[in-house]
This record gives sequence, structure tokens and C-alpha cells, in this order.
Amino acid sequence: MLLYTLHHRLMQSVLSVSLLLILLQFHTLARADGVNWENLSPQQQETLAPMKDDWRDLPPNRQERLRQGAERWNSLPPEQRNRLQDRMHRYDNMSHEEKARIKERMQEFKRLPPDEREALRNRWKNIPPEQKEKMRERLHHMSPEDKDALKQKWREKKNKRKREDR
Repeated sequence: MLLYTLHHRLMQSVLSVSLLLILLQFHTLARADGVNWENLSPQQQETLAPMKDDWRDLPPNRQERLRQGAERWNSLPPEQRNRLQDRMHRYDNMSHEEKARIKERMQEFKRLPPDEREALRNRWKNIPPEQKEKMRERLHHMSPEDKDALKQKWREKKNKRKREDR
């Protein structure tokens, strides 16, 4: 009787695992088709138009990410889209060194503890739009050396705040 019970449980486990594997295979096959161009909304198609000729060759997960990105892009207010387009245009025209510095800063930001990142985001949100624009213009026209000096000054202020908080 004990042998029968053990065998029965083993068979149930094997069948459960087999069923799970079959379902995973089916899910993978179902997702392998990706996103058909024709299933995109007209707005998404317009946003993704530069990718149309290569769409079928893109991996399904990339198609899905692009579809979601186009959806987010189309939900932005026009002034925000214009601002982002300006940023992308500026980035495209930067030297490799400038792009590397930006990537480095982004990595530094990502390495910050979540509470510090959130505090920085909140501080930025609370700055009036006119002041933000002045800051952007000032930074845009600074030399790399001046930007590095400003960055050092910000670090010193941050360290001073940390010491005061203790």
C-alpha cells in the first residue's frame, strides 16, 4: 500500500510538472508572434513609423516595449513631447564624451539609495518651471570644467547636509 501511495504521488508530481511545462511552452508560442503592425492604433503607427519596415524582424519583447512606449508618448501633453524632442535632438548632436558623461551621471543617480533619489525628484518637482528653464539654459551653456566645478559644489553641499542631519 505504501509503495502504491508513493508511486501515485510521484506520478502526480510528474504529471503536474509536465502540464506546467506544456502551459509554459504554449504561453511562449503565443507570445512569439509579437505585436502585429496592423494591431497598433493609428497614433502608435504614426509614432513608430520609422520602424515600420523593420517591425516584423524585431523580437516580440522589443515590439511590445515599443508599443508601450508609443502609448506613453502619445499620452503626454504636446508641450512635454516638444521638450523631450528637443532633448533627444540635443543628445543626438552631442559628442561621444558628452554622451558618456550623461550616462555616467545616470548611473550615479541609479546607484543612490531609493530615498535619496526620491528626495531629489521631489526637490526638482517643487522648483517653479521658470527657474527650471533658467537652470537648464545655464547648464546648457556651461563648459565641461564649469559643470564639473558645479558638480563638486553640489557634492560638498550634500555632504554638509548629511553631517547636519546626524
